[in-house]
Amino acid sequence: MVQVSNTAHEGLRFAAVPDVLGIDEALALARALARFTPTDDAERLLEQRAAEARAGQEFLDAYGIFDARTWDPTIGWNSVTPAERLKVPIGRTPGGQLVCLDIKEGAENGVGPHGSMVGQTGSGKSEHLITYVLGLAAKFPPEMVQILLGDFKGESAMAGLENLPHVLGIVSNLEKSVHKLDRFEQVLLGELSRRQEALSRHRFKAVREYEAARLAGRDDLEPLGALVLVLDEFSELLQLRPDMAKVMDKTARLGRSLWIHILNASQRRESKMAGMTAQEGYAIGLKVKDAGESRAAIGSARAWEEFKHAAQGSAFLVVDGEHTRYRSFYVSGPFTPPKLNATQRDRTEGYYVGVSRFTTGVVHLPDVVEEEIEDEPDADAVPGAEAPTVLEVLVDRIRTAGASRPMHKLWLPALEETAALPIDEIAEEFWGRPWAEFSDDSGLVVPYCREDDPFHHAQNVLGLELGDSNLGVAGAPQTGKSTSLRTVMMALAISHSPQRVQFYGIDCGGGKLRSLAGLPHVCGIAAHGEDEKIRRVVSEVERILAFRKRHWASWGENGIDLSKFRALKFGPVKGEVPEDSHGDVFLVVDNMKALQLQEGGMFDIHERLTALTEGALNFGVHLMISGDQWITMKVEPKLGAKIELRMADAADSKAGNREAAKQVPESQKGRGLVKGGKHMLVAVPYLREFADTGNEVAATELTAQAVGKRWAQLGYERAPQLQQLPAEINYSDLPPAPSGLLKIGIGEREMTTVGMDLRQTPHAYCVGTTQSGRTMFLKTVCAAIMEAFTPRQAQVIQFDPDLSLADSIDDSYRTVYATNPNEIAAAAAALAQKLTERRPPRGLSPQELTAWNPLRPKWFIVVDDLNLLTPAGSIQSVLQPLISAIETARKLDLHVIAASTSENWYAKGKSNKVIAAMDTGGASVIVLDGNKNEVIVDQVRPAARIPGRAEFYSRKNGGQLVQIALPPQPAAPRKIHS
Repeated sequence: MVQVSNTAHEGLRFAAVPDVLGIDEALALARALARFTPTDDAERLLEQRAAEARAGQEFLDAYGIFDARTWDPTIGWNSVTPAERLKVPIGRTPGGQLVCLDIKEGAENGVGPHGSMVGQTGSGKSEHLITYVLGLAAKFPPEMVQILLGDFKGESAMAGLENLPHVLGIVSNLEKSVHKLDRFEQVLLGELSRRQEALSRHRFKAVREYEAARLAGRDDLEPLGALVLVLDEFSELLQLRPDMAKVMDKTARLGRSLWIHILNASQRRESKMAGMTAQEGYAIGLKVKDAGESRAAIGSARAWEEFKHAAQGSAFLVVDGEHTRYRSFYVSGPFTPPKLNATQRDRTEGYYVGVSRFTTGVVHLPDVVEEEIEDEPDADAVPGAEAPTVLEVLVDRIRTAGASRPMHKLWLPALEETAALPIDEIAEEFWGRPWAEFSDDSGLVVPYCREDDPFHHAQNVLGLELGDSNLGVAGAPQTGKSTSLRTVMMALAISHSPQRVQFYGIDCGGGKLRSLAGLPHVCGIAAHGEDEKIRRVVSEVERILAFRKRHWASWGENGIDLSKFRALKFGPVKGEVPEDSHGDVFLVVDNMKALQLQEGGMFDIHERLTALTEGALNFGVHLMISGDQWITMKVEPKLGAKIELRMADAADSKAGNREAAKQVPESQKGRGLVKGGKHMLVAVPYLREFADTGNEVAATELTAQAVGKRWAQLGYERAPQLQQLPAEINYSDLPPAPSGLLKIGIGEREMTTVGMDLRQTPHAYCVGTTQSGRTMFLKTVCAAIMEAFTPRQAQVIQFDPDLSLADSIDDSYRTVYATNPNEIAAAAAALAQKLTERRPPRGLSPQELTAWNPLRPKWFIVVDDLNLLTPAGSIQSVLQPLISAIETARKLDLHVIAASTSENWYAKGKSNKVIAAMDTGGASVIVLDGNKNEVIVDQVRPAARIPGRAEFYSRKNGGQLVQIALPPQPAAPRKIHS
């Protein structure tokens, strides 16, 4: 609209300036406009908007609201009398009389507590429900009336009402989730139980008595008030879940004394509603499809006969057979501010020009009105499209007035409607503090998920107790197992210092564990395919466990246990403990099953991890693992804490409710069940401030950096970092070794010197490919012999067909050096003959045999390479004469140290009788680089390794990775003159 004035007064401006067109331009414009036909659409639209505005004003007038913008609902709330409770205007009769609906029960002169509303599509049913709900909220305070809305057709008909403080929730879109149907049932049954429990606890028979006592001054009584269930398209719910009729019948039956009221709205009466129909005191009938539906709805055909051409919102209120016709209010139209009189507004110049048809004819402006009638209604002031609706204005006022009156929420949003839960959100709720207000020790109890408990109308954050537990996470692929592990780790990291808790990780899942590498608690994480690092991680955790087992029992007078260790090291009163630079240690293995299935020798790692569940918790060493199924987790019985996500087969669920397990949605990661079958959503391992990063891994990395920075600000250092074997180490750099040990290198278990204990394993054979370090091993052993023994204590026989050992040992130790197979065969036969002289004399008693221990030098036979001593086409080695002596070498002070190729091991190694004899006599096995498909001994396989990197294995001590030391450089050779 345009406001027009003859003169340009101060403050006014021209609303429009006419264009000046030439003849040609005007002709072109006329032709362009010729295809359009003048209509009255704009005028009709304005008339409709004006009518809607007048309809909204009728609602305001009925509730005594002059200006909705400044209306204070609390004035009316505070003056409600018992007789007016639950009685609200719902429309006007054709004669202009107000029609009120009073849903109190008959004993209180009402027509309730329950009723129905029937109307076909387009009858105005949903709008009628909206005005009824708005009327309840406008007239009564939230503590007197609470409302639960059901929009079972999912058309968002109730949109806008959710902000009312009276509305406890909107139940919608149930057809998409069986779980939501169960939730709705549990919510209703839970509310019945809650009200009954409140009455029983305070010894009241009905809510009416309870509320009367509360209003009389009983401060110990929380408001119960009336609960009104407004259910739109209830028939849709019954089609989805027919047995809900029984639940609603029970709710209706018990609702009389509990002040629960039900208004069922639908397009037609359903026979399944018969139980509720018998308990209804009123019926509302709008336009229906036929006379039969009208009779079923209101007991007569009038809703069909009289409303065929009636306006939307036309209805009958039927009580005890008496029909009252009316038209419901309309609040979805635009709000029109009330017209102010002369004393309330400043006078303005001009007047409004209405919309008229655009034609080629001249339209004259009306004569200027010299004087406006101040109190005349402004009929032409039609609200614009941007004007708020009456509903919006009133809801905003009611929301503001009721903000300080929070009520018990029945229907919380389903977890499907919940966005990802950032770790800081659940942490603050669980601990009652911001995430950055760190605690250095929260007792190993951490939050991890939000549980959905519809019966108790709650969605609480749950915690895991990890103080004496291992943790298992199970779920189908892509359900969030890796995320769950990282969430628990992050929760521990923001509640325990890097000295209190440490993490070691093996990531055989999706590679996401590395996103936590920035946490100062992380000692090391090995990825899938990093076999050596995986072994190193396991060995380090085993080392910590072994240290504690070894030292705790002998500490002080009475030893020390885990609780005492924690108290002395991290409690308020500090004390000395066996120091290993760790607190509670968590070994995290994502997809543990992959280790068992992996080709190339990870099966033993799986078994070693399994062994950690036997007693390691007593020493503060925990296992956190994930897998697809509980049944495939060998350690499942040892998992005191469990997170169960959606299982591929509900039969695999351990939550105790297989029907609930079937209903866990597939579309939402992190969804699962807690013990007992309640649904839950696991939080994500990043802070809310990084949620918009768009990438979970990146958000987690940023969170880890923020957590690390915060701990650094508090003065805490990083946890000890995982040490790995060096690529090379000189023999001279090896730490000292215990007496009797032949040093060979550095081992991953203790990251210190390892070697051959000749008392346990008198022999050793080293296998690998060319250039893998076989000869280096033999030379290092020779250096160790010279360091451990004098020439009088040890003599070395070298069979060297490969011509590689000539400079490996001092001549004072070497008694035989042979390179030709024939020479070696002769030497072996002679040596075998001499070994017979080392056997005990005949005729000794058992006691004398035990005591017999002659002083003589040890004989070391060093062979490079063993496979070269088996002639082509033969299976018999030239060392055959020594087989018997090798098998019984312990009593002969004989030791065989040999090297052999790992290629075609089954044919060349397994069948080699010398190897077999060494195994019988007791041999350490050193497995270097080679084909991972070859099995050397007891599932020990070669792998792709750098020179000198090997698995050092014995049947008594198991295996560990070692780096064989580089032997000392030989002395310069003597010059030979020809």
